[in-house]
This record gives sequence, C-alpha cells and structure tokens, in this order.
Amino acid sequence: MRRGWIWIAILIIYCGAMAYYFLHQPAGQIPAALRGGPADPATFMTPEQIENAHRLATIGYLSYFISTPVEWGILIVLMTLGCSSWFRSLAERLTGWSLLRMAVYLLLLQLALYVIELPLDYYLHELNRSYGLTNQSASSWLLDIAKGFGVNMIISIPLYWLLYTAIKRSPRRWWLWGWAVSVPLTLFFTFIQPVVLAPIFNDFKPLQDQQLKQQILQLAGQANIPADQVYQVDKSKQTNALNAYVTGIGSTTRIVLWDTTLKKLNADEILFIMAHEMGHYVKHHVLWGTLWGIVESFIGFWLVFRLFHWIHRRWGSAIRARGPLDYAGLPVLLLLVSVLSFAASPLDNAISRMNEHSADAYAVELRGDPDAGIRAFQKLASVSLSDVNPPALTQFFLGTHPTLIQRIDYFQHSKGASKPAG
Repeated sequence: MRRGWIWIAILIIYCGAMAYYFLHQPAGQIPAALRGGPADPATFMTPEQIENAHRLATIGYLSYFISTPVEWGILIVLMTLGCSSWFRSLAERLTGWSLLRMAVYLLLLQLALYVIELPLDYYLHELNRSYGLTNQSASSWLLDIAKGFGVNMIISIPLYWLLYTAIKRSPRRWWLWGWAVSVPLTLFFTFIQPVVLAPIFNDFKPLQDQQLKQQILQLAGQANIPADQVYQVDKSKQTNALNAYVTGIGSTTRIVLWDTTLKKLNADEILFIMAHEMGHYVKHHVLWGTLWGIVESFIGFWLVFRLFHWIHRRWGSAIRARGPLDYAGLPVLLLLVSVLSFAASPLDNAISRMNEHSADAYAVELRGDPDAGIRAFQKLASVSLSDVNPPALTQFFLGTHPTLIQRIDYFQHSKGASKPAG
C-alpha cells in the first residue's frame, strides 16, 4: 500500500511538471532570424488563429504526456484490483473453448479500457469541433469508434489466442513465433490495409476534377509511379485538416486526396503536396520504414518476452495472474508494448523527420516550385490551427515531421523560390 502511495505522489509531481512546462510556452514564438518572413505565423495567420493554435496545441500536448502514464497506471490497476482476473474467471465460466474464452475476456477488457478513455477522447473531439477543426457530430464520431472497436476485436482475438497458444507450447521461443507472425501482418497493414480497411470508415471515389487528375497522373508518370487513377475521400465528414498520400505497392498503388485538401488548396499547391507524397514512394520510405519496423519488432518481442516472464516471477501474486499462461496477465503485454513504443518513439521520429525532409527536397526538385510549397504549408497551418514551432520536448517524442517553420524556411531558401522584397 505504501509503495502505491509513493507511485501516486510521483505521478502527481510528474503531472505538475508537465503542466508547468507546457503552460509556460509562449504563443507564436519563433527564432528572431525568421520573424517577418514566410515562416513567421504572424505573416499568414491572424492573432486569433495563433492564439487558438497555441491553446489547442497546449491541451493536446498535456493530454498526451499526462494520459500516457495514466493509461499505464490504469492497466496496472485493472490487474491489482482483480478486474482482469474477474474478466478471465467470467470467461472461463461461460465457455470451455479457449478461443471463445479469449474472445470474452478480450471483449470485457477492451470495453473497460474504451469506457475509461472515452471521456477524454470525447472532450478532445468536442474541443476540435468547437474550434472548427471537425464538423463530425457526436453520433457519427461514436459510430466510427464502434467500427474501430469491431475491427480491433476481429483482428485481436485470433492474434492473442495464437500468442497464448505459442506461450503454452513453446515457453522459451514464443516471442520468436510471435515476431514471425507479425511480419506478414505488418506488410498487410502497411500496403493492403489502406485499400481493404480504410473504405470501412470513408467513401473513396475517382477524382472528379478531370484536369487536376490528368496533372497528377502526369506527375506520377514523371516519378515512374504505376498509377492510372486518382481517388478523393470524404474526410470532411470527420475533419477539416488537409492531407494526401500515395500508398500500396504494385497493383495496390493508390493516389488519394482528402476532399478537404481539394477545397482549401489551389492546383499548384496540391501538385506540390502530391510531389512530396510521391517522393516517399519513389525513395521507398514506406518500404524501408516497414523493414526497420520489422527489425525493431524483433528486438521488441525479445524484450517483451524477457520482461513479461520477469514480471510474472516478481509480481505474479500482485497482478493476480496464475502465471504466464493466464489471460489475466494480458495487460502486462499491453503495458510493455506501450512503454517500449514510447521509449522507441524519439528514434523512430528522428528517422521519420529525415524521410519527410527528403520528400520535401524531392517535391522541390520534381515541381521546381518551392513558392507553392510555402503557400501550401502556410494554409495547412492556418486551416489546421497547427503549432508551427512545437516545444523541444514535444518535437523529440511526437515530431514525425520537421516543424512547419523549418519546412517553410527550407522552401524559402530553395532554388527557384521568390526572394522577399528588400
């Protein structure tokens, strides 16, 4: 009990430190050398937009850095209070078939986690709606949550059942079997999922603007991308943010634009964004990223294996699990994966930022129009109320892209960019 109070005190101190750090970040602050230039938000955003972007970013950063350890704590509490073991016992009473037991247990566990996390998720959704970042109604949002829950259950139940079967049959090598199964799943979710699962949540249809379609396909031809169709997707029912992407491989290659992007950007700006996305495809960033993920998951599975058995030996009675084969210990796996993913995020994000910069450079080379890039990213910032210069801690743990001021400044100094007057 005393140890529990110590951890609570540490969590309170941590939350206070995070609040102090983020609440004392000034709005719209950028390096002095960039003030007054195209990377300065004061030149393309109103004071109200800058303040709203800062307020939204602060809330988002706080919710992430505070909710993440709180979620870890929730998993621990579900085990130590006996909730997880109660879910397992109920599943055992209902059925003797191991697959159905896993289904019942996982359904109860995930429902509990969804219900606990729903208030914060709903608050953030309503916050985005109040700032005009989404027009999605609460009922539509909840429907998407339900769809995501259903898809998650369909995928998770057989996977976790297979994992626990491997733990039973190969106590010392189950992590290797788990990793081997994860490889084709990783390839599926990287290259096939956008074509197979994404339509569950949104409607995809051929791009209606025929002139823009031909320009994009011509650009794809210059980049040697095997595509004969461009799609638009109705993301405006969920968000007002802008995005586009090139996904798939071979016959599954798909060029997609969000309808919000079509509404907010001019043709030359859209073509620059598409050139950036094509840069990822041409430079095989997704493929290399997938290979890195497979290597990283190999290390991760081994670490989870070592830590999973150590935790069961050290705290098996505290988490109320009968041993490594007990489903009641599944939150340990979820906790370990979450903690290790958090620990790996700085390295993963550093690699991602390099790839994003490489794609920016490719877009400048392919289009030869960095001014369009400047305008596109200025609009992206103002429409999405983005923080153009996030705090260092945020960029370190969450920054998958260079900051917007870094990207705009890069375009400004690229060959072919218009030089500021004077």
